Amino acid sequence: MAMRLGRLPHDPAAVAAASSLASHHYAVMAPPDQLVRSGVAYAPQLRNNDTLPVCTAAGLLNGALGIEALNTDSGLAIAEGVELAFYAGCVGCAPTAAAIAATDGAALLDGLRRQSTIGFDIGAVAPMSADFAAIPVTDRAGLANSMALLGVGYWGVDLYERDMETPEDQPWDDDGSSPGALVGGHCLVAWDYAGLRDTDTGRLATWGRFQPFTWRWAQARLREAYVLLWPQFQRADGTSWAGVDVDQLRADVARWAAPPA
Repeated sequence: MAMRLGRLPHDPAAVAAASSLASHHYAVMAPPDQLVRSGVAYAPQLRNNDTLPVCTAAGLLNGALGIEALNTDSGLAIAEGVELAFYAGCVGCAPTAAAIAATDGAALLDGLRRQSTIGFDIGAVAPMSADFAAIPVTDRAGLANSMALLGVGYWGVDLYERDMETPEDQPWDDDGSSPGALVGGHCLVAWDYAGLRDTDTGRLATWGRFQPFTWRWAQARLREAYVLLWPQFQRADGTSWAGVDVDQLRADVARWAAPPA
C-alpha cells in the first residue's frame, strides 16, 4: 500500500493539557452497542495524502464532510488544494507540493490550534473551525461516543509494516504477534463500528476510502484521539452534541489555544 502518512509524534504533556470532556456528562454516557452508518452518504476524500504527508489536514476535512453528511446534507463544497495551504501554515513551509513533499508531517495539536484560532480556509465565505477535546486512547466508551454522540473521531495512530501490507478489504488487526517495523504516524477519521468487543470491527476514513479495523488494533495503535464539534454543521435540535457543555468546552479551547502572556 503506497500511501503517505504525516502525523508527527505527539507530546503526551501537550495532549494531557488540551481541552477535555472529563467533567462533562459525556464522560459517563454508555455508547451504543453498535453504530452502523452504511446508509449515510459519506464519501471520504483523498486530499493529496497519497503523495504528500498531509493526513492531519485531510483528517479535518474528512471529519467535516462526515459531520455534514450526518447533520445537514447540504453539499459541503471544499475547494481543491486547500489542504496544502493549511498544512503549510502548520509546519512553516511554502504552500507548494514540492515544499510539502520535503517535510515529514505535522503534529495533530498544531493543526487543531491553527484551525481553532484562525480557521481552516476551505474556499467558502468563512473559514471552518471546530471546537475539540482530547479523549484518552484507553477509553473505549469515549472513543465510541466520539462517533455515536458527536459524529466522528479524529485519531492519531502509529502504522506498522503489517498494516501497510493488509489488503484494503481486510481489517487492520493486532493479534499480539509482531506487526513488523514502525512505518510512521498517521491521522484518520473514526466513522462507525459493528460492536465493542476486541475483535469487533469498525470503519475508518483514510486515503479516500473506508478502512476496516478491530478494536484490539485500535488499542494497540492509537496514540492520541480527539472529538470535533463544528458549530456550522450543528443540527437545530442539538442531538449531535449530546452530553457536552458547549460553552464550557469553547472556553477551555480558547484558554488552551491562547498564546502565553
